[in-house]
Order: sequence, then C-alpha cells, then structure tokens
Amino acid sequence: KHLSNVRKIDLGANRIRKMDESELSGLVNLEELWLGKNKIEKIEGLSNLKKLRRLDVQSNRLTCVENLTSQIDTLEELYLAHNGIDDEGAMDPTGIALDFTQLTTLDLSKNRLTSCRPFAHLKTLNDLWVSSNNISSFDELEPLSSLGTRDGACLTEIYMEHNPIYNDFEYRKKLKEMIPSLVQIDANVIGATGYGSVIAQTSSPEAVVEQMRQFQEEALMKAREQQNLQKRGPTH
Repeated sequence: KHLSNVRKIDLGANRIRKMDESELSGLVNLEELWLGKNKIEKIEGLSNLKKLRRLDVQSNRLTCVENLTSQIDTLEELYLAHNGIDDEGAMDPTGIALDFTQLTTLDLSKNRLTSCRPFAHLKTLNDLWVSSNNISSFDELEPLSSLGTRDGACLTEIYMEHNPIYNDFEYRKKLKEMIPSLVQIDANVIGATGYGSVIAQTSSPEAVVEQMRQFQEEALMKAREQQNLQKRGPTH
C-alpha cells in the first residue's frame, strides 16, 4: 500500500522464484519492473500493473510468455533473453500473441525459437533481438516480411547473429530484401543492398541516421582535402 506511487523497481539477482500477485498488486503506478537473473518459471501477478511500460525477466527459467493482457496498451519494451522459450511458448494467447499497441522493443535472444512466426503481427516493433536461437531457414523469417514492407513500416533494427541462418553467405542481403525497412542488421548499418559498415550498437533509428550522416560528412571532407592537394600540384 505504501508503494503505490513507485514507478520503477529492480529486483534483479535476488533468487526470486515467483512473481507473487499479493506483493505486486499494490504497485498500480509501476512503469518499470526489472527481474533479471532470478529463478522465475512463470510470468504472473501483473494484472494490476496497468501502467507497466518496461518488463525485464531475462536470465530466468521461463518456457512460456503469458499473462500480459493488462499491459496490451502500455508495454513498450519486453526483455526475455536467456530463458527456455520455444515457438509454442512464444505463442500463448495471453503473451506475445496479443496485439500490443505500443511495443517497440522485443528481446528473445538465447532462447529456443525456430521461427519468427510468433511476433510477425507486432506492427509497432522497431527493434527485434533474436540472436542465438535455432532459426535455420529464410522460410522461417518470411512471416516478418509484412513488418518491413507495409505502409508505415517501422521495424528498423534486427539482431539474428548466431542462428544457423547466420552462416548463409548472403544472409544480410537476403534479410534486407525480405524486410526493406531495416537500417541495421546485427552490428551493421546497411545500405539498400544489404551490405554496410560495422558500428557500435545504437539505441534508436534516429541515432543510426545521425551516425550515418557523420560518416558522410567525414568522407566529403576527406574528398575535398584530396581535391585541394591535387589542385596545388607537387611541392618543391
């Protein structure tokens, strides 16, 4: 009761085994809940957290994504890396299968996924992180194509390294062709062909664009300097 105005709670690495509704239900204004590195086996106890925007349950013992119905219109970022979630667990009707209206970032790295089908309906996604799963063919990526080709497509960044498909020689090129809206694949800013330069991870598409603009300006400055040297000719 005394915590009803709390906006953020971090309970990471506390050996928590259960998301107890009796302890969470009073946090009606909570916007961020961080529960990474515990021993949680089930997402639950969130029915009263109707303002929750960020949920982190990374590095736990989850096999299913469920009980997020109350967050369908508020959840913006969902971090579920390092669990045991497979395709079936990702398609529970009360979890990722919901039509979230604000969800922009989804992290399911290091799970047991074999397909991108479970999140192909999430039209508001900007960033999708599914590195280190078991996605082995472009047929399993095909469901994502609608997120990159529709009007207003906003999926701009995807991490898929360390899946079997990552070994394909033209992996980035094919991925860009399938999802034209992408501007970054793994740590690479990409051009229209699917090739590009490795850069540090950025937090938003705007940051990627700004970094690309800086690269262009630096290249132009070097080109101008070279032209000036050529005009001057050799010095004696």
